[in-house]
Amino acid sequence: MADREIISQKSSAMPTSSFDANVASRSIPNSDGISKSVWQERLNLLKKPRVLISLFLASSALYCFVIGRDRYISVSEFVIQQAVPLNTSSASVLAGAAAAPQVLTSLVDGQYLQVYLASSEVKNRLFPKSTSLEEKYQKTFPDFHTGIAKQSSAPAQLVFYRDLLEVSPQPLSGSVIVKTVGFDPAQAFDFNKALLVQSRRFVNEVNQSINADQNLFAQKEVALAEKNLKKASQALEVFQEKFGQLSVESEQAATSSFISGLESRLVDLKVEEASLRRQYRDPNAPEVSFIADQVNELEKQIRTERQKSVSENGRDLNSLAMKESSLRANVEFSTQSLQSARLAADNSRRESTRQLKFLVMLSQPQQPVSPDQNWRWQAFLGSIGIIVVAWGVGGFILAAMKKA
Repeated sequence: MADREIISQKSSAMPTSSFDANVASRSIPNSDGISKSVWQERLNLLKKPRVLISLFLASSALYCFVIGRDRYISVSEFVIQQAVPLNTSSASVLAGAAAAPQVLTSLVDGQYLQVYLASSEVKNRLFPKSTSLEEKYQKTFPDFHTGIAKQSSAPAQLVFYRDLLEVSPQPLSGSVIVKTVGFDPAQAFDFNKALLVQSRRFVNEVNQSINADQNLFAQKEVALAEKNLKKASQALEVFQEKFGQLSVESEQAATSSFISGLESRLVDLKVEEASLRRQYRDPNAPEVSFIADQVNELEKQIRTERQKSVSENGRDLNSLAMKESSLRANVEFSTQSLQSARLAADNSRRESTRQLKFLVMLSQPQQPVSPDQNWRWQAFLGSIGIIVVAWGVGGFILAAMKKA
């Protein structure tokens, strides 16, 4: 009896184990199918636009409010003013002689300064070595987007440098607002102070260099006028020393007076000769011959004096008078030119002093105490704007495609 019970128990246990094996073998593929279907459902869920938009906004918010580095802003404000009000002076440091109101003048100078501070020259002055900019504004963990990469090119460094500053001339007041960005308070503050130093240098050196050029030109004109006057005076002195008179005109007048005297004496002798010829019947009488000889000699002398005054071999007083008049005119013109040049040089010096411009500080830069949060909200709202624009454009394109 005991053996039968054991055999019956074994026979009854055999189908149970085989059934469990079959169940286990069938349950394995079912679990794999369920897991694949779950992952497929998750992928399909991620492909939905709402989920993608939510992920994009979440990543944008994570970067803007958590990962993004703090940025500090230092602000200063100044105005470029002249020492005295304008009357008829240049409109700006680099402009010509057009008159303009003081606000417009400061605005034009501020626009020139805006271009200058963003130039590569100022960048090279503040950061002589390319590695100095990279070391101060290098990328750090976890924000590898903000900052400048190592061994970056010169154009990339210039673009990054321009992103660190903002120069805004104010049209209404003529003032200039300078904003600088830094990753720590001292960095933004020092950068702003350095830009103010470069601004003063631009206003002072450029203004003074233009005034110096104007004064130098005026001094050159004075020196040229003095040289021309000296040359004209020397030519007149040489002419007077060569011909042995102080004035050709007076000499010509004296010669004309001398000839006139001789002619008057000749007339008297001819009258006396005619009277003697009437008294004496013999024309060869000694009294008549004596007077006749005097008349002949006097006529010869008059012809000789006239020839000397006009002939080339003689003194030629007419030509000498014309030449002396020309030399005197040159001296007078050179004298007037020298006076005009000296007056212009003095006016240029006064105008240069009057047109000097200065950088008047309205607000000194302060070291920021807290990071700026505006850029975080601006970046996040910008990402929302991107979503809105992309959604609108994409919907329009899909609608157009469906109609087509």
